[in-house]
Amino acid sequence: MFSYRHSFHAGNHADVIKHLGQMLLIAKLKEKDKGFVYMDTHSGAGLYDLHSDNAQKTGEFKLGIDKLMDYQGSNNDVANYVELISRYHRHNSYPGSPEIARTLMREQDKLVLMEWHNQEIDNLRHNISGSNIAIHHRDGFEGLLAMTPPPLPRGLVLIDPSYEVAEEYQQVAQTVAKAYKRWSTAIFAIWYPLIAHRQDSENGHSYAQSKMGKSEGLLAALKQQNFKNLLQIELCVTTKEQGAGMYGSGLAVINAPWQFDERMRAALTELQPLLAQSSDTSSSVSWLIAE
Repeated sequence: MFSYRHSFHAGNHADVIKHLGQMLLIAKLKEKDKGFVYMDTHSGAGLYDLHSDNAQKTGEFKLGIDKLMDYQGSNNDVANYVELISRYHRHNSYPGSPEIARTLMREQDKLVLMEWHNQEIDNLRHNISGSNIAIHHRDGFEGLLAMTPPPLPRGLVLIDPSYEVAEEYQQVAQTVAKAYKRWSTAIFAIWYPLIAHRQDSENGHSYAQSKMGKSEGLLAALKQQNFKNLLQIELCVTTKEQGAGMYGSGLAVINAPWQFDERMRAALTELQPLLAQSSDTSSSVSWLIAE
């Protein structure tokens, strides 16, 4: 469970949709002067070197953020995301969600960052610091329940585990349901992968088969809860049939704020052709629970 390192995947198409959504949700919270709490249950290292052996081995950022560096479109939200990322990209790095939050937060806001991986917590503490930042070496699911509700009533929780083991999908649904009962005013943003059947080229071993359909099960479980609202956002950079492993990803957002759906839909319209890995791609924004 501790073998996952996001340094192999930083800046890929999944990071684009996740971090764009994160930025828009933080911007919504900043529309009010009163402070809020940002919680990250699976923080990772916070900042990633795109010239590292791990990043170069997969090259996933080349099919993700690299495709956006010359963005000339008219969508302000995409442009703001690219502008922020460009500050790091020119130094061959990519900011994870903790660093993006740190950059956007104000003095009255609080960051709570959790990471359980022994090496990644050291990297996180090296990369991220500040007087309004608390970093915890603990399991993110346990930590979320232990620290909710926080003193500030408004907040955003980003939940993006590795899903390294199939049981994590169920754990996400169960933890979010409990956390919502304790902190019903928070926004919960849950990232999830869309995984296709993949065959190992050497021995025909079925890779990721145990995780196929798990995201759909996660969404179904969330839909059964008594949330105020639940928004589903997905971007598929290729088709399920063409995809090898993760062919797309999504965000499930609980307590999605007003017009967030419209802004994400407009942004995905711009991003879909730019991040396409085949001629057959798709994106969607839909309410699973409407107010």
